[in-house]
Amino acid sequence: MPASQARRVPCYPGRLLFLLLCLISLPSAALINGQLDRAGAYGAVVTIWRTQDSRCSAAKIAPRTFLTAAHCVIDVPSGGLAPAFRTGGQIRVSNAAIADWPSAEPLVVARTDLPPRFERGLRRLYAYQQGLIADYRKGYSGAELDRRIRLVHADSRISDRFPDAALVRVAQATPRIPVIPVRLAPLAAGAEVILVGYGCERVSDWRRGRSRRQAARRTWGRSRVIRVDSVNFYSFAGERLAGSATLCPGDSGGPVLFEGDVVGVHGTVWGLSHRDTARSNMSVNLHGLRDWGAWPD
Repeated sequence: MPASQARRVPCYPGRLLFLLLCLISLPSAALINGQLDRAGAYGAVVTIWRTQDSRCSAAKIAPRTFLTAAHCVIDVPSGGLAPAFRTGGQIRVSNAAIADWPSAEPLVVARTDLPPRFERGLRRLYAYQQGLIADYRKGYSGAELDRRIRLVHADSRISDRFPDAALVRVAQATPRIPVIPVRLAPLAAGAEVILVGYGCERVSDWRRGRSRRQAARRTWGRSRVIRVDSVNFYSFAGERLAGSATLCPGDSGGPVLFEGDVVGVHGTVWGLSHRDTARSNMSVNLHGLRDWGAWPD
């Protein structure tokens, strides 16, 4: 656990509760308004596949530890970790500027940690959803029941009330991937930040299923912090400030950088439209996780 805040490390029963639960976004593939990292300046940023059709971004913050988004590693229907991220599961990782599934390195997961607050939120969400599904089973069957269950699982929004971060520890060393430091000090509104990820460059690309199997490009772009709360902070996206980096599916789990250090994790982009623009990007505020006991030494 970090010794100090500035230390660097290498909606349940009832309608109100339902409204309090916030949507785990789709894994955010390249950054809108970004540019390809041709020079390899952000080699510590990787793309992680849990299946050939499901990938997120992450940052290597210790020799065998990757920081990503919690919604990238969980399985909502079961209320726990996705099989690939359980102990002994297998993921594929690449830090190539243009990465694909066949050439990504297979890694065995030793352990995945979620912030305690997120774990509690996930358990409550699971209990609430199971209650809804039990009620549906009393009145529906067949295709209609399946449809309703899918809708329940799709409405799984908890990322703006609970810290959407995860630490994935792997069994093997990855010496070719550099480590980037984490900064847990407070981040101020107005800070100039860099967003990095392997997300789609147009939303329309992600909507085409085959596009998810195409090579992922590591891109980066600039933005500025709008406001900060205890769980998240928000940065300008293209619709509110022209030219600002805008998260896109596949970017989820990637880092927000301030002065070269990781200060946040890409979570959700709000109001993303068919024009590939949005008003803001939501990222996990790592300062709010400064007392998380899972941080690597």
